[in-house]
Amino acid sequence: MDTQILHIGSRPRALELDFIGDLACPWSFLGKRNLTRALDSLYGATLRIQRWHGLPLAGVARSSWREHLASRLPAGADVDEAQRKLEAAGHELDIGFHFERIANLPDTREAHRLVHLAAQDGRQGELIDAVFRAFFETGADISDPLVLLKLATDAGVEPAVREQFTAGPGGRDEVLAEERRLRGLGVEAVPNLLLNSRVLVPGAADVATYIQALDQALFPENPAQERPRLLN
Repeated sequence: MDTQILHIGSRPRALELDFIGDLACPWSFLGKRNLTRALDSLYGATLRIQRWHGLPLAGVARSSWREHLASRLPAGADVDEAQRKLEAAGHELDIGFHFERIANLPDTREAHRLVHLAAQDGRQGELIDAVFRAFFETGADISDPLVLLKLATDAGVEPAVREQFTAGPGGRDEVLAEERRLRGLGVEAVPNLLLNSRVLVPGAADVATYIQALDQALFPENPAQERPRLLN
């Protein structure tokens, strides 16, 4: 039997994802989980490059968690109501937010340094999720190097990477330079997702929005109605 094969579009290209977030930001946690679910619906783009860009939200002086959360809400918004909405959104993504266990907003620069180093052995994604869960689900102090080292061990980060983290300031200059670069570009809020250096998704989008953005990034040359579908 003869089977006709039709060309329906350009060959799928590599997919590059640059996610800007902070490890003490609940919306970054939600966005990362939603992006993961969106990527689980993707097929046809075999090469995926994912980069994490840390942008710490804490200043030199620590603020209480409630003060920090209030500062990120619209004027007059209720902190308790915002936390309830975050908890509900987290429940849909298997995230158990426990804000009552969080006292202060930690300085996350050392956590970002460890995540930067973990990219060397491909365990960055597992470590990011572990740090998020430790902070938001158990209230762990993710500014404490010993806490971070335990999380890295549990996440399967290679001993050589963990030793590099504890032995000195490895990666610190790169992390600080990245923070300065992002702020120099005017980035102050997180999360943000940039796809293939051309499609920007600001804020913690839902799965459907990330799927639409992935489609646009993969097929920028085709009108939406003519794009071959790579997404379920």
